[in-house]
Amino acid sequence: MELTGANSSRVGRIRSRIGVLGGTFDPVHNGHLAIASAVFNVLELTRVLFVPAARPWIKASSSAPDVSHIKHRVAMVELAIEGREGFELSRVDADRCGLSYSVDTISDLRAEYGYAVELLLILGADALEELPRWREPERLVRMCTLVCVGRPGGVLPEDLHSDHPGYGAQFVSGPMLPVSATDIRRRVAEGLSVDGLVPSAVAAYLEQHGLYGRDSQEER
Repeated sequence: MELTGANSSRVGRIRSRIGVLGGTFDPVHNGHLAIASAVFNVLELTRVLFVPAARPWIKASSSAPDVSHIKHRVAMVELAIEGREGFELSRVDADRCGLSYSVDTISDLRAEYGYAVELLLILGADALEELPRWREPERLVRMCTLVCVGRPGGVLPEDLHSDHPGYGAQFVSGPMLPVSATDIRRRVAEGLSVDGLVPSAVAAYLEQHGLYGRDSQEER
C-alpha cells in the first residue's frame, strides 16, 4: 500500500486525524472494511468513522431500488466493526432529517469535533471524479481533506483538471476487493452463500431478519 499526493508530507505532523467513510452500507461488506483498514493504517489515523446515510441523495435521484431501513444498516455496521480497533459508528447522517449530502456530514462532524482535528473524507476514484456533481463541492473540500482509495494505474487525483475540486487529494493504494452490495443482495435473494463477502455477524443478521430475500417481510 502506498501514499501519494500533494499533502502526503503532512502525515505525522497532525496529532488527531479522523477518517470519514460514508455510504449506504446496504449491506456493509468486507470491501468497506478493507478500504477503511488501508486508510487507517497508511495515514496513521486516530480512528475511522463509518457513517450510514439515512437517505442517500444519489439513490433518491436515480431509479435505484429503495434502500433498507436505516435501523438495519446501522445495526449491520455496528456488528461489522465490533472489536476492530479504531473503527467507530457515527449516526450523524442517520439522525438527520432529509437527504444525506457529504457537505452536511462533514459540516456536522466539524461542529462536533471542532477545528483541532483533521477530517479526511474517504472516497473511491469514481466518486472523486463525480465530485463536481455533489452539493457544494468547493465548501466541502474547504472543511476536510479528501482521500482517494484506488488501484495503481487507475485515475489518480493529479490526473484531474487543476480546477476539479478533487485535484490534489491524497491517494492511498489499497485492497479493492471484488465485492459489491448489489451482488450480495442478489446472492441472498437467490439463496446463495455470502461467506467471505460480509463479516459472519452481518451474514447472521441478514438471515435472522430475512433481508434481501425474495419473500422478505422486513421493513425496507
